[in-house]
Amino acid sequence: MLDWLAETWHDFKQFLYSLVLTVFDMLKDLFLWIFESLLDISILALQGLDTYFDGLNIASYINQIPESVQWFLSAIGVPQAMTMIITAITIRLLLQLIPFTRLGS
Repeated sequence: MLDWLAETWHDFKQFLYSLVLTVFDMLKDLFLWIFESLLDISILALQGLDTYFDGLNIASYINQIPESVQWFLSAIGVPQAMTMIITAITIRLLLQLIPFTRLGS
């Protein structure tokens, strides 16, 4: 009689443990479903913003610069300066992401 009661109690504990794990998995899946839905909505919003930037083609504006201006800009080193400036800004932004390196800013 006691063996049957102990076995039934053990089975009941296993059932409750499985039930808790199932509920935890359901809540985790619900959170992931909500998060995925929010990401899908944000992707949809960003695709909608794409239509506003169709007219902004920087390469076409750079190609429309006259050759004499292009020569003068390359003579004074504007392309190299722009490369250095963009690299410096990128490095500064990356360093801002690392904790405890915000000493100078």
